[in-house]
Parts: sequence; structure tokens; C-alpha cells
Amino acid sequence: MNFDQQSAKQPVDFEKREEFDRDPKGFIEWAILDYVANSPSNRLENFDGAPIFEAPIIGYANGDDPIFGKYKKAVHKDHFMPREILEKYLTEVRKVETPVVEKVTVVAFALPYNRETMRVNALEKHGPTLRWNHTLWKGEDFNNELVKHIIASLESVGVEAVAPDQTPFFSIVFPPEPLASYWSHRHMAYAAGLGTFSLNDGLITPKGIGVRCSSFVINTNLEPTPRPYTHHLANCTFYANGECGACIARCPGDAITKDGHDKAKCLYVNFVQHKPWLDGEHGPGYTGYYAGCGLCFTGVPCSTGIPGRRASKESGEVNGRR
Repeated sequence: MNFDQQSAKQPVDFEKREEFDRDPKGFIEWAILDYVANSPSNRLENFDGAPIFEAPIIGYANGDDPIFGKYKKAVHKDHFMPREILEKYLTEVRKVETPVVEKVTVVAFALPYNRETMRVNALEKHGPTLRWNHTLWKGEDFNNELVKHIIASLESVGVEAVAPDQTPFFSIVFPPEPLASYWSHRHMAYAAGLGTFSLNDGLITPKGIGVRCSSFVINTNLEPTPRPYTHHLANCTFYANGECGACIARCPGDAITKDGHDKAKCLYVNFVQHKPWLDGEHGPGYTGYYAGCGLCFTGVPCSTGIPGRRASKESGEVNGRR
């Protein structure tokens, strides 16, 4: 990191800076875990006041890891490279004339959904519960607030950081093009050793598939988290031996088949089918732009953990999907 270019922008808390220098990962992890545990925004205030998210798992990836170049093909041609987006942010938003980006680290974390939220949504067959709906949208508000808090904490000790999806450069690509974004948190979490992909395109982590992934980039060199898997589908039982596919039966819109997840169809079903389900069957209380149902994330073997490990295919590509 370049301490001078950052400290010129705002006063630096030198006492906390010493804490960061002694244990940078500990500093970051405390900032995340403390905010998740104590922020009033992480509460299902319309229900039982329980946390929206439970304690997250956290991982790190070298920002210059070659894997990020592969995301230009696997996710979208305009998917950000970590170094690229940090330099662009510093130059065009922070107005640093000649930013010095030395070592780059991607910090990723996965926030597990409240287990009661997972349990009650698993009972549904046609659409989501209001509790899931509030988790999806109130949880997203909290997640954005959490990342802003972390970025501010890092900047206060002279560490340059950026949340790529909170910059003016971020974009989501909608159909008729394949649904994608310029920064995929799930792919960042995969790179940071937190989990692998599933038949329904979720990320199966040690806390299960019922998680909300997030990530940011810092101008600091941190030891990467080992990736404890051989390929990107290693935790999915369907790809291991074809014996699962529970998410196929759980999908009320037939958007999941043995060939994978149809994102466009899933999006259409959530916009057209599930909002009337919540407004009509469940009464008032719906929130957000659409009612993502989460049925394929609940009531399945990978909901809250990695299914029993079995021998899995070593191929880097299965059914033509990366």
C-alpha cells in the first residue's frame, strides 16, 4: 500500500494503524464479525428480531491470481480484475493523480442466513416466505452497510480499499444477454477458498449454500486462503456422482434441470409469479424489487453444510459449464 497517498486524503488513526500493522487479518475480521454481531441493522425487525445473518466465514485471495483473468470468460468479458478496479477507483473517484497499487488482496466473506429462516422456507413449495423475502432485501441493505463500514475502517488507518459493486463502474447485464455482472461475489468467494459452485449456481460453503457472499479489494499483501478443492464443482453431490439434484425438484419455475440453472427463466419466475404469491397468499409485508424465492437453497442436502464428501470429477468443465 502507499501510505502517503492515502493519508493525504483524510486523517489517520495511528493507534488503530498500529493494530492493523500487528495483525491485518485480525483487524479486518474483527471489523466484520463485530459489526455482524452488534449492528441493529442485522435484525429481522418485522419478525422475531433475530439476526438476518449469522457469523460469517472469511477468506483471502491474491489479487493478481491468474484465476481472475479466467472470469473474463466464465462470468463476463467486462468482469473487473482486482488491480484494475482498485486503480480505477483511486484515479477516478478518489482523484489520486498517480496511484501506487503495490500488492492487491481480495477479501471475501459468506454470511450464513439465519437457520430459522432456512427452516421455515424449506417448508414452502410454491414461493418464498415473507421472512425469506425480508432476509433477501433487508439483508442486502445490511450487507452494503457492512461493507461501507469495513472500507471506512480500513481507510481510517491509511489502507486503500474498494467495494467494486459500490462504485459507479459496476453494472449488471440483463437478458437478452446472459445474466451476469461486472463483479461476482460468488466467484470471489470461490477464489478465496470459501466454497464451490452447485447445480443451481449457488456456492456450497462449509456453512452450506444458504449464504450471502460479499467481497472487496485492498491495497495490501495478505496470505491467501488455500482452496481446499480440486475444481469449481467439488462440493456439489450431483456433479460428484449424479445422486442428488434435490434443487431440481425444489424449483417452482422449472428453472433448474440436470443441465444446470436457467438464470433468465429464474428471474422471470421471480418477477411474475412470486410477488403475487406474497401479496395475495401471505398478506402485506412484501419488500424489495422482486421476490427471489430461495427454495432451491432450502430443504436440500447442502442447505447448511457440505454434503458427505465423495469422489468427484477432476475435470475443470462439467456439462459444458464453468
